[in-house]
Amino acid sequence: MRIRQYILSTFMCVVLTPSVWAQRSVTELESNMDTDMALQNDTTSKKKPKIVPNDIKAWVIDETYGNMRHVNVDTLMNMFYNDNLSEGRTGHFNSLSNLGSPRHSRIFSERGITPQFMFTEPFDQFFVTTDRFLHYDTKSPYMNATYTNCGSKQTGDDHVKVIYTNNAGKHFNLGGIFDYMYGQGFYSNQSTSFMNASVWSSYRSERYNFHFYYQHNFMKMGENGGIIDEHDITNPEAQAYKYASNDIPVYLDNTWARQEHDVLFFNQNYHLGFYKEEMVDSNRIETFVPVTKLFHTLKLMGMRRYYKSYNETPGYHSYTYLPGDSTNDWTKYTSIRNHVGITLCEGFNKWSVFGLSAYIGHEYRRFIIMDTIPGGRISGYDRRIDTQNNIFVGGQLFSEQNKYLRFNANAEFGIYGEELGAFDINCHGEMNLPLFGDTAQLAVNAYIKRITPSYYYAHYHGKHAWWDKSLDKEYRQRIEGALSLPTTKTRLSVSLENITNYTYFANNGGWMSATDTATNNIVSLQHSGSIQVMRATLEQNFRLGILHFDNEITYQTTSNETVLPLPKLSTYHNIYIDFRIAKVLHTQMGADLKYFTEYYAPDYSPVIGMFTTQRESNKVKIGNYPLVSVYANFALKRTRFYLHYYHANQSDGRYFWAPGYPMNPTTLRFGLSWNFFD
Repeated sequence: MRIRQYILSTFMCVVLTPSVWAQRSVTELESNMDTDMALQNDTTSKKKPKIVPNDIKAWVIDETYGNMRHVNVDTLMNMFYNDNLSEGRTGHFNSLSNLGSPRHSRIFSERGITPQFMFTEPFDQFFVTTDRFLHYDTKSPYMNATYTNCGSKQTGDDHVKVIYTNNAGKHFNLGGIFDYMYGQGFYSNQSTSFMNASVWSSYRSERYNFHFYYQHNFMKMGENGGIIDEHDITNPEAQAYKYASNDIPVYLDNTWARQEHDVLFFNQNYHLGFYKEEMVDSNRIETFVPVTKLFHTLKLMGMRRYYKSYNETPGYHSYTYLPGDSTNDWTKYTSIRNHVGITLCEGFNKWSVFGLSAYIGHEYRRFIIMDTIPGGRISGYDRRIDTQNNIFVGGQLFSEQNKYLRFNANAEFGIYGEELGAFDINCHGEMNLPLFGDTAQLAVNAYIKRITPSYYYAHYHGKHAWWDKSLDKEYRQRIEGALSLPTTKTRLSVSLENITNYTYFANNGGWMSATDTATNNIVSLQHSGSIQVMRATLEQNFRLGILHFDNEITYQTTSNETVLPLPKLSTYHNIYIDFRIAKVLHTQMGADLKYFTEYYAPDYSPVIGMFTTQRESNKVKIGNYPLVSVYANFALKRTRFYLHYYHANQSDGRYFWAPGYPMNPTTLRFGLSWNFFD
């Protein structure tokens, strides 16, 4: 409670504006058209047209060193119609179909390391991590309002996101975002209601910089456990009753999961250096040259999850660990991470061809889970509190100013606490190479990690899931290379990964043939051997006049399909015409297709809100179903909008994203995004 009060008081003191995040960069200079047109029509006016600069820069902050990585602000129209889909822009994710619902990438190399509060991992469509939280620099106040809608009041969804940011002077920026998702769901008892309110500010000068943000998330979603009989989707004509999608029987009713998150991030750094004189356009100016950077980062997180069920299907759960007719599970997590460091900057003289950083830090973690009093007596439920204090050291060697070769190598080691013996060593390099008359861009990524599994893999207490176990650290190695040819619009990437002591969730339930229904028992497991995963992705775009044909094909294989199932092939294809109407209305019309081959896809557990391997009895494959949608996508000056006829090819077939969770049926989607300046 004290942590939350501190976060809220800091938020009130720093800034009281609405909050933000976005994704792509406006580099053109537009004029205020309403003002200009009025002045052009008034021939007696001597006032000069008002020019509103629309130049916006955006970047994300490296959580460890506070380095800026510039990104684009989301103003491009291409694939705007897919931005709001739970399966992702190119359909990489298995999901529960509804807006914002839990999802899980089928492309293994896209999955990150499970965070300590693992329950946010399936909600990355909504939950914004530090490495994705955008900061801005604007020459005029900027606001973006985006609204998307589909379906009816009984089945559809709405998404409203408003972003505002403004500079106060040359160095200081502040802003905010309000993001609200509401999806009733095309299948019963799966509604989502998510709200995010965030604020941020930044100050950047030659010597001192800081970046701050605070976000609060409230997330509530219905859990239906999946549909009971998949034949209602695969062969509805043979069923005794033909249901509308939201009337198909499901396992759970009046069951809810709720999360609340408070996150505060603050990074600051101070540069020591000198001024040198330079000649620019025959003028002598002084330029600051940084030599040493001192940096400090503070991050506080207060996270809570609740799972409530008041009407459970008899036999749905294999085990019950706590008494009572209803379920009221909960857990809480607090983290305070603080670290300080120093950087010897690159390029302050001819001998400083590399930069070098080092840091030391501490992280306090507190986990609260339900528990029973010794002897088995229940006290409304008692609680168990586990605390961890971890000390870590790390560093970085980097070269970012070289014209031909850029790289950075990072290392972090746990030296005390639960993370003792854990480490993360990773590197990234990129260079430009002449190849076949083109300039090829070659990027290489590699890492070696020894990871402590998330606390909840070792400890979880709930009415229908309960374990305490000792787990070994995971050991992972990966190498990845990517070759891009901008002229031919070709990109090929290949990765190889080896995982030892892979930790995962499994459903050890069974199948009741008498009632033709499933039982569920979620457990945490660790595979003691090694698993190898290979992936190759080819992206190739073609253009002939106004006709475009964009393609992405991913092949991957796993050495253990029981523990880590993956589809062999995942593809995305998009064919469209791109033209302008009356020279002002930028128009795209086309159709796209998402497809993946059959495999024993991960199941979803409402109890823990995570994806698991399927129960061994009565396993089912999903996939081998093309999902086709058609669209009309438009951009007019500062406005983007689209009409999207989703799942246009719906027919009897195995159109599932996960076992028991069908794709949404055919529906018309609409979206609008409007940028405002000054």
